[in-house]
Amino acid sequence: MVAVQADVADLAPEEMERAYLEYRRACYDIVYRNAVERGVLDHLHAPVTLAEFADRMGVVPDKVPVAGLLLEALVRYGGVRRIDGTPPRYQSASADRPASTFDEDLLFLATDKRSFAELLHSENYAGIIGALTTEGNPVSATFDQANLPLWEEVLQAPFYRYSRLQAVGQIAAAGPRLLDLACGPGFGLLELAERTPDSPDSTVLGVEISPDFVRSATERTAHDPRVRVLRGDVQEPLPFLRGGFFDGAMIVGAYHFLANPAAMWDTAVRLVRPGGRFCVAYVLSKVGSYDQEIMDLRFALRRPRSYPPTRADVVDLAAAKGMSLDREYRLGCWCWYAFTRE
Repeated sequence: MVAVQADVADLAPEEMERAYLEYRRACYDIVYRNAVERGVLDHLHAPVTLAEFADRMGVVPDKVPVAGLLLEALVRYGGVRRIDGTPPRYQSASADRPASTFDEDLLFLATDKRSFAELLHSENYAGIIGALTTEGNPVSATFDQANLPLWEEVLQAPFYRYSRLQAVGQIAAAGPRLLDLACGPGFGLLELAERTPDSPDSTVLGVEISPDFVRSATERTAHDPRVRVLRGDVQEPLPFLRGGFFDGAMIVGAYHFLANPAAMWDTAVRLVRPGGRFCVAYVLSKVGSYDQEIMDLRFALRRPRSYPPTRADVVDLAAAKGMSLDREYRLGCWCWYAFTRE
């Protein structure tokens, strides 16, 4: 396969997941390399419990659970082995682990990075290891101006953009009045506008809680009079929006940050007309896939806090609120759902 720029929207979910999981395999390798460089494996020559490992590493007490996630990520990759018991113990799997090789065409398809070396220099997992022994949270990525460049890069990564474009296609087919809940800096609004007729009936509305993201999304979409951005909390009723007005709505990449998702469902059901479409996309979930440990590690120190649901958490709550499931797929532990408002 030749590494050329692909229109990811046209890929089958299975193809994108294959590329995405190769990317996550590379991420595990980056964690392993950083663990070796930072001397993490030096504490694992003989079997140790998590408590013993944390003591030897000098882990800050309230970050001991994160140290456990690091060990589990290394177990998943094969650099550390878990010895079952109460409590379990951990030991380095091999001092001479052979170097991994990666399908760089798949890495490019998932990330737009043209080599593993380029990917290696763009990742920040080394910061997670350093954070274990540091008070505070140096790897947090809050939704503000200071972190806007980071979020804009992540939101345009092909594997992320793929899930968003699938949601855009689903809800844009429902009609010209569209809603993007937790719209972030506005990439989804632009993509929705591209699929919406240029007519007086067309409306593309974004709701976002971060004032810095509202400002960014407003600037990004200022050229299109059909697009508006309002500040609001999607876990609130949003009474300034008319019930049943929207043909389709989506929430992409934000569901797992909701402490009260039931309230968001109430809002979505109120705003989407009967027969309309609602997509919940790119949801960090508890599904036990290959990338579960590394994603749990990545988000353990990230702020705001995340609340990864299971599949049943999402689907059962949707059904209870009056949404029927039409389609779903996964990219590892990132889940995507399309519903119809009953």
